[in-house]
Amino acid sequence: MDRIIADCNYFIETGTNVGSTLAYVARTYSGIQCFSCEPDKASFEEAVKNTSSFSNVHIYNKLSQEFIEIISSEKKELFNENVFFWLDAHGYGFEWPLKEELNFITTEFKSAYILIDDFKVPGMDCFGYDEYEEQVCSFDYVKDALNSKIKYNLYYPKYREKTSKHHPLRGWGLFVIGRDFNMKNLEDERVKKCSTI
Repeated sequence: MDRIIADCNYFIETGTNVGSTLAYVARTYSGIQCFSCEPDKASFEEAVKNTSSFSNVHIYNKLSQEFIEIISSEKKELFNENVFFWLDAHGYGFEWPLKEELNFITTEFKSAYILIDDFKVPGMDCFGYDEYEEQVCSFDYVKDALNSKIKYNLYYPKYREKTSKHHPLRGWGLFVIGRDFNMKNLEDERVKKCSTI
C-alpha cells in the first residue's frame, strides 16, 4: 500500500477509530492531505489526540454517509486528484455504508485507488473478513454499487505470512479505477489481480 499512497495527493478514510492508520499515513507522507471520519465520540476524541501533531490531518465526527456529503459539497476539487481511499466503516450491529461509499467514489472521481479493509479473499480462507447478518464484506456484496460505465481492476492479497504477531490475517480488496498503475512486481509475490471488471 505504501507504493500506492506515495503516488497520491490525498488520503481519504472512513472509519478512523482511534486514528492509527491515519497517524501512520500523516507521519509517513507529510505532503499528503488526509481526511477521515469517525462517528463514535470517544474514538473520535482519541483519534484527534493521536493525530494532533499533524497539520495535514482533517477528522470529522460524522457518519460515513455525512462525511461523503461534505466531500461532495465542500471538496469538489478532489474529484480530479490522485486519491487513495481506505474504506473501513463497516462492522457489527448496523447497516454498512460501503455501497453508498463505492457508488459515490466511482461516480464522482475520475481515478482512484479504493482499498476495502476486512474484505473476503476468494479461495484463501486464511484471511478473515467482516460478516454481519445478510452483509458479507465481499465483491458479491458491493458489485451492484459500482458505476457500470467505467472499468476496474480488482486486486487481492496472496501472501500467507502474518503482518502482526498478535492479529490473524485480514483480507482486503483493492479497486483501481481510471489508472494504469503498474502492479506487476507486486502481483508476482504478494498481490494477485482478480479481474478487469
